[in-house]
Amino acid sequence: MIEAEGLTCLTAPRMKTAFHTLDSADKSLWKENVSATDGLPIRDSGAWIETKHRLLTYYAHLFATGMKYNWKSRVYLELFSGPGRCLIRKTGKEDLGSPLKVIEHEFTKFIFTEMSLPVAEALAQRLEPFDNAAYTEIWCGDCAEAVQKILIPAGSLTLAFIDPTGIGHAPFSLIETLHRKTRCDLLINIQHGMGIKMNIHQYTPDADEQSALTKFLGNNSWKQISRHDPREFFRLVLELYKKQLDGLGFSFIGREVFITNDQNTPLYLLLYASKHPKGKEFWDKAMKAVLPMEFEFGN
Repeated sequence: MIEAEGLTCLTAPRMKTAFHTLDSADKSLWKENVSATDGLPIRDSGAWIETKHRLLTYYAHLFATGMKYNWKSRVYLELFSGPGRCLIRKTGKEDLGSPLKVIEHEFTKFIFTEMSLPVAEALAQRLEPFDNAAYTEIWCGDCAEAVQKILIPAGSLTLAFIDPTGIGHAPFSLIETLHRKTRCDLLINIQHGMGIKMNIHQYTPDADEQSALTKFLGNNSWKQISRHDPREFFRLVLELYKKQLDGLGFSFIGREVFITNDQNTPLYLLLYASKHPKGKEFWDKAMKAVLPMEFEFGN
């Protein structure tokens, strides 16, 4: 075990994955469900997670294979990765989490961040059987701190999947750090229902700079938007967010996808952004292959 600069690196010979524990890691004991398959922590999820995972894995495949002759170093970076297995509440069935769905793709480096130490350790164990685990890093702790410390090889092309449980967990400063650190494409889970529409009562003109929405957008321009219609409020917030991305050079933003529950109520939105038209071309191809016609597309 090596400790330096506020982190601990576990380098046990049997482990292929490089594991870094930051001071900000949540070391609380795991008190939720464990997998019936391996007895390790598992995260509850709704059945709608399948659509998100299918889009991610199809696009990741296009990205990793389509760019391998143009970019020698291709990095997959996932923030808020989870333990690598999920439990579908409605059916009681288990499924692989996104890290295990992507780990066999043709990336040259995989980086995962996760706040909970038991969850991150479970992910490390689940990744261990894969050959690509040798090219994998797990950073346990606050993702903003982790992104500051992560080293991405110069000349890399990175696919960053940002999958928080709330808008306050993924401030725009996180995107700005990634922008400075690496050339990347972004796939972002934006909490449409729980994060913005259902909390619209909190977003008042007198909200301070610590407001989750101000952090999410990177400014307080949302205060100029009328709060009369929650749906219109969200639409205009999304346009402000896209404008912020465009200001960093993410000019090619694909059609967004609303993920809904069994009652067809929008829960969150997947937003794709790239600095190159080829990325948007890949995203459109993924959507065409994965999504049936009844899914709602953004404009």
